Amino acid sequence: MSQFFPDGLLTSLPTKTTLLSVNPTKSAALLSKLTSATAAIATKHGKGGVQATRALIGAQASLAIISAEGVIATATDSSVLAEATDAIFRATVNLQELAWDMNVYDIRRLDRGGNIFYLVIFALTAFFTCFMCIKSRYHWYNVAFSGGLLLEFIGFLGRVLSFTDMTDSNFFIMQLVCLTIAPAFLMGGIYFLFAQLVAIHGRKFSLLKPMWYSYLFIGCDILSLVIQSAGGAQASYASNNGTDATPGTRVMIAGIGFQVAAMSVFMVFWGFFLVRLYFKRDHRHNDVEEVDEKTAEVEPVLHKKSFKNFLILHLNGKKAQQFKSSYLEQFYNPRYAEIRQRKLYNWFPLVISASVIVIYIRCVYRVVELAQGFSGYLITHEVYLFVLDAMMISIVALLFMVFHPYFVLGPEVTVTVKSIKNNEDEEPHQDSSEVEEEGVGVGEGEGEVTEPKIQDQEGTVTVTVSNEALNDKQGTREETATREDTQEGSYSEQSLENPFQKPTENW
Repeated sequence: MSQFFPDGLLTSLPTKTTLLSVNPTKSAALLSKLTSATAAIATKHGKGGVQATRALIGAQASLAIISAEGVIATATDSSVLAEATDAIFRATVNLQELAWDMNVYDIRRLDRGGNIFYLVIFALTAFFTCFMCIKSRYHWYNVAFSGGLLLEFIGFLGRVLSFTDMTDSNFFIMQLVCLTIAPAFLMGGIYFLFAQLVAIHGRKFSLLKPMWYSYLFIGCDILSLVIQSAGGAQASYASNNGTDATPGTRVMIAGIGFQVAAMSVFMVFWGFFLVRLYFKRDHRHNDVEEVDEKTAEVEPVLHKKSFKNFLILHLNGKKAQQFKSSYLEQFYNPRYAEIRQRKLYNWFPLVISASVIVIYIRCVYRVVELAQGFSGYLITHEVYLFVLDAMMISIVALLFMVFHPYFVLGPEVTVTVKSIKNNEDEEPHQDSSEVEEEGVGVGEGEGEVTEPKIQDQEGTVTVTVSNEALNDKQGTREETATREDTQEGSYSEQSLENPFQKPTENW
């Protein structure tokens, strides 16, 4: 039966395998394919030559199986039956070797359970984030996270589609590129959240202006995406043409490496911000003696700058929460005190830190994986993809389902790109409890105009201006200010040169 057996790729025989069967009606098509492949081998080179060789081997093995099955159907001699069975066995092994040679994953069989599990996780989280694009107005965050999670979903969809054909390079490139660039979109959303936190707490805690974090690091992300995409396109082109994909792979490594470097710098800025947030004090509040009674028990421990105290404050336990609300709150931007009092807010810095760390781990893994090549140990063992890539991104996706800015910062977007650019977070802010507006009463004839009464910590000031003085442009303007001293219960009068002079800072 040697005339039925193609030499092909077969180098050794396994002890057992499942025999394949080929429909005899395909004989004519296989003979035509065999003839054309034989002719092509003599003229084509590169990818064309490789494809022709593979087509030749596949056609030979398939025809061998059809021929041997025909012999088995009519033969009665046991030796002839044994020889035909052996031919089918050898042709089956040859086709399996051919499939392995064309396997773009270099994995015998993709893990069904793991890939489907993460496909479902990213489908749910992507759907949730896309829904929040409609429900909430946190556009920068929503667009960035929706893009990242949709890319994760498409990436694992490509892997699932490869279940039936692991030789299709289109599905392979689809999952490779999407899973590689997706985290850059997630980091883009986190960069803007950092800008919002700087505005909410106060710019004095940050090294840069709030929007500079978005401009700088989102710019780095875009550049990283361009480099990675260029490398992916180059590797895809090489793969489809049967040439070396190494140059494209190296470009992708450079893109991810640049992303890791940018993230490293970001982590320095983020860490600096947190340290200042927990330990930076106004010079007027350095003395522990000035702390109120509610904070007296925790301040002597937590006010000192140390790594242990940093962890305690960052992990946001009960003791840390009490310290933040009763002591640290006085140093933060009063304009956004209401946001900081929201239930989930004090956990937000920890969530951002955890997300940045796991994305960083994932990016380092990808650099090492691609550096080993498409036949390297990491890329050919799916457990590393599931643990160091998919699980890391899943943690981020699930965390931000609970800590979406809509739930943490509130349904109303008060810290917007426009407000940050216009420096609205730096404008003077007066608590409504400190300002009492009585209204304006205008008398007739020679009545009086009574300006709003302003209540401050030192007392009440009522400003009265006569109508005659207002109507007489050449006349003098007089103002009588009466200040009530709350400590002594006495009044004093002060004459001001300009009735429209801005109130003193005590007001």
